[in-house]
Amino acid sequence: MKIIIQSIKNYFKTKKDRGLEPVFFEKIGDQKTSRDQIRENLIKALKKNGWTIKK
Repeated sequence: MKIIIQSIKNYFKTKKDRGLEPVFFEKIGDQKTSRDQIRENLIKALKKNGWTIKK
């Protein structure tokens, strides 16, 4: 089995060429974002994509 590592741009291009759209790929933070803010952004992104969060 040969593993191919590709860039993000190539990943999206191959998905688009096959007629697929990335359903769940959005930025939730960067190096300067606090851990709590990343968690909140992740929860918002999951809810936006139809997930339910149980507490």
